[in-house]
Amino acid sequence: MNRFLKRAWAEIDLDALEHNYNEIKKLAKGKDILAVVKANAYGHDDKAVCLKLQELGVKYYGVSNLWEGEKLRCHGITGTILTFGYTDEDYFDELLEYGITQTAGSVQYAKQLSDYAVSKGVKLPVHIKVNTGMTRVGIDSQQEMLDILAMPGLDCKAAYTHFAAADSLDPSDVEYTDRQQEKLMKIAKDKGLLIHSQNSGGIIYHGDFGGDIVRAGVILYGHYPNYPLEVPFDMKSVMTVKSVVSQLKTIPAGTQISYGRTYTAEKEMTVAVIPIGYADGYFRDFSSKGKMLINGVLCNVVGRVCMDQTIVDVSNVPDIKTGDIVYVYSDKCRETSVDYNASLIDTIGYELTCAVALRIPRVIIENGRIKEVVRYGLI
Repeated sequence: MNRFLKRAWAEIDLDALEHNYNEIKKLAKGKDILAVVKANAYGHDDKAVCLKLQELGVKYYGVSNLWEGEKLRCHGITGTILTFGYTDEDYFDELLEYGITQTAGSVQYAKQLSDYAVSKGVKLPVHIKVNTGMTRVGIDSQQEMLDILAMPGLDCKAAYTHFAAADSLDPSDVEYTDRQQEKLMKIAKDKGLLIHSQNSGGIIYHGDFGGDIVRAGVILYGHYPNYPLEVPFDMKSVMTVKSVVSQLKTIPAGTQISYGRTYTAEKEMTVAVIPIGYADGYFRDFSSKGKMLINGVLCNVVGRVCMDQTIVDVSNVPDIKTGDIVYVYSDKCRETSVDYNASLIDTIGYELTCAVALRIPRVIIENGRIKEVVRYGLI
């Protein structure tokens, strides 16, 4: 059923996803692409995104944890699923059952995986994480690499690292990224392993680092790794968040609006109530900062964003009526783009898409038509 409550919703454009993927393929120059689909594909709906990417030929998928990987298997994803995060020993059986590739980020943890695999008479696939400057997860030396490679029960497929500042063109950051790559190659080269390091920033700003796989995350979904630093192709935003005008009021000068009475009308104005708020992922930080597009006119958020509703000034919108479509995040104009909105509140675009709440239905669009409506937690 493709009906959904037209209160607030997120449209997920699979044609835009395909466009971005094809552009990334050109930049990857023949390397395999690992699609980073953790956190519900950055809020876009991992099932719809991954099934489309599988149709396009993607062989590798990156998730945060075991359960995200299991979900993809249940949805019919057959390629390699790499979990970047930790899986505790109680769930090693499920790594095996669902064929999930585990990241081994330390000798100690690799030994736990090895002991389990030996006890079961199997080999567990792993990618070895190398810490080259992110100072998070990963081994630090060639000896640690050799120790892990010598462990029985492990099928060591690849080695990888994560860049800390590949989305920056500041000379010191470029140098740092180069040093990270050099350390990875020093530790992992000529070990019979596939190598991957380039994230979205690495793909678009650093050319060919000589690995075997590139990891595309935020650019798959059409957002900037480091807004407003330009990217070398025409990205298309996969997600558009929409709402509607639920009520209109004309108020006199001096009227105070929303919680805390933080906004006072300086003159008579018309305001609209938009049924989306911070429980939907539209952050309270947008209070008296954000803008929404209604009937082609940018409208300022006035007063504090509420849990379920936001108030905007629609005084300049001609012929406005209840039920009119509101563009909350969209590519319709710069001021409603995810990345511009993120810059208003000193964050990044993918924090906004990840934050779009599960009570917001995802309306999956393909070839300009609704393919599916995903209503999380509802029958």
